Amino acid sequence: MRKTTLGPLLIAATLLAGCLPAEDPVLYTVPGAATDRRVSVPQQTISVREVSLPTYAANEEISVLVAGGQIAEDGNNLWADDPVRAVTLRLTRAIGDLTRRTVAADPWPYRAPPEVTVDVRIEEFVAEISGAFVARGQFYIAHEDTELLSRSVTFDLSVPFDPAGGFSAIAAARSQVIAALAMEVAQKGLR
Repeated sequence: MRKTTLGPLLIAATLLAGCLPAEDPVLYTVPGAATDRRVSVPQQTISVREVSLPTYAANEEISVLVAGGQIAEDGNNLWADDPVRAVTLRLTRAIGDLTRRTVAADPWPYRAPPEVTVDVRIEEFVAEISGAFVARGQFYIAHEDTELLSRSVTFDLSVPFDPAGGFSAIAAARSQVIAALAMEVAQKGLR
């Protein structure tokens, strides 16, 4: 993928969505994706390492994958929080909501070590101009008890969104893809 400034195709999509560039940057928060679902896991304490994001996704500018594999960014539309921190904390909370266990991001804040550590490495984390937020990568589960089997799991997630919704729709889709990743971790990793 090649990084570029806001290209003509994205400008057109932005204008159609009613998101005209402003003099001051517009900051977008990522809403929480509440769930009533529960996943039973054997661990009582779970640590989540800082999520590894691609460089473009770790920047404050909201990235969009446009035609030709180019990543476009607009300096007038920014994430409200550091993306690495925000994704790590949102994922941590989502895993806790699903499992009803003690889940915390590193550094681990408790005296006793966690039973298991989750390490997520994301290769692709971007909104596609066609209307899908994708997350692809791998996560690793390492048990404190070395007698237990550690594992790695690949993931390929996609959440649709309406491009006419602009950057707010992208933020909502990002939240949903993080919730889907938490479900993958709980169901396929923490079993």
